[in-house]
Amino acid sequence: MVVIIFDLETSGLNPYHDDIIEIGAKILQEDCSFQMLVKPKSGRPVSKKITQITGITNRDLRANGQSWENAYSEFYNWFFENTKDKENITLVSHNGDTFDFVFFKRMLNDLSTLVDKVNIDVEEINFIDTLPLSKRLYPNRTYYNQPSLARTFSIIVDNAHRAMGDVIVLEQLYSRIMIDFKINTKIDGLEDPLKVREFIDLKM
Repeated sequence: MVVIIFDLETSGLNPYHDDIIEIGAKILQEDCSFQMLVKPKSGRPVSKKITQITGITNRDLRANGQSWENAYSEFYNWFFENTKDKENITLVSHNGDTFDFVFFKRMLNDLSTLVDKVNIDVEEINFIDTLPLSKRLYPNRTYYNQPSLARTFSIIVDNAHRAMGDVIVLEQLYSRIMIDFKINTKIDGLEDPLKVREFIDLKM
């Protein structure tokens, strides 16, 4: 079993149109991570609004960003090396179902134009979105964004809206949420993440 905490910074909010500009990922509770700036695949510059949110400038991307081909390939290699021969692969993100996971699947599709075969089957990945999970566990909250949830659990938010900064916060947040998940369901979600996905998918 392997659980990967995952976050992307992008040039906009449309996962079918906008570009990935930073990838962050980390194996849960392990010192194994991936972080990389990515030059926009479309070639379009990053807007001032996105720079204000993320702190990532066009100069940063020109100087330190990898081409999308190199970045996607490097991430694919990291992901594959850390998930091969694992029977249970879980990818965790906040607002992943409508954002990060969509970009992730698009990334794999783009990779298929570079390699003969992409040895990652999305059907075998357990996608866990902590946004609907939090809404189900804490129905009386007003705000469910990641910084608000982090503050509730006294998790220090540092380097917000940078991929690895958000990954580090989400790793702590997910571990804390799993404590309440176990109390609520009597199931150890860290040991059985498939049950977490089933819990999210239950109709209200």
